[in-house]
Amino acid sequence: MKYRIMEQTRPGGLLDQVYREVLVPAFPPEELEGESDVAETLEAGLGSLLVAVDDAGKPAGAAFGRWSEASRVQILTYLAVTPATRGHGLGGRLLRDALDAWRDRYDPCVVVAEIENPDAKVVHEAYGDPRRRLAFYEQHGARALDLPYFQPGIGSPSRRVHGMLLLVLHADPSFTPDRADRLAGKPLRTFMEAYLESSEGVRPGDWDAKALFKAIDRDGGIPMGRKSAEA
Repeated sequence: MKYRIMEQTRPGGLLDQVYREVLVPAFPPEELEGESDVAETLEAGLGSLLVAVDDAGKPAGAAFGRWSEASRVQILTYLAVTPATRGHGLGGRLLRDALDAWRDRYDPCVVVAEIENPDAKVVHEAYGDPRRRLAFYEQHGARALDLPYFQPGIGSPSRRVHGMLLLVLHADPSFTPDRADRLAGKPLRTFMEAYLESSEGVRPGDWDAKALFKAIDRDGGIPMGRKSAEA
């Protein structure tokens, strides 16, 4: 089956159907923000939703991302395809199209994505194999940052999701100035401070946040590489 990929940068359109039929089945509840939050991001002009539709116009996959003007960091918030389309290259096509669109529009210094660490104590295999997910991203050039990373809690620090990886999908060469395997931490620091506060509603100052920022601020930049190579 052939799929057409289209982008919407405003709420409405296919958002409701994409949220219910593509995103909800693909992510644990604690990792998935509300549809209204996604709509608000689009309304503010800070979001981009790429949707793959089949010949009947039914969503088969989607990529949603947020842009941070202050840090020039783009995050791929969600990428998912329906079970029937897995293994046919649609996820890779969505990822490539999203990265192309965002690089052209924003010229980001870094594009990142959050995924479950396959080595974490708790993984949600009902929502897909975390090792296959990591392999998918690494096949498309992603590198994992060496950070004690957690996904900010949706609405509260108590809802943080630990055991996560932060991947670099694209890095402008000017932000890897000394070594190609290390990322300059300043833009990521700016991004994470705002990301935590906007998600959780409070300024981050707890032990876990301090440990994350300490790792981001280390001298010489943040090491990054293929996580699977460590296995």
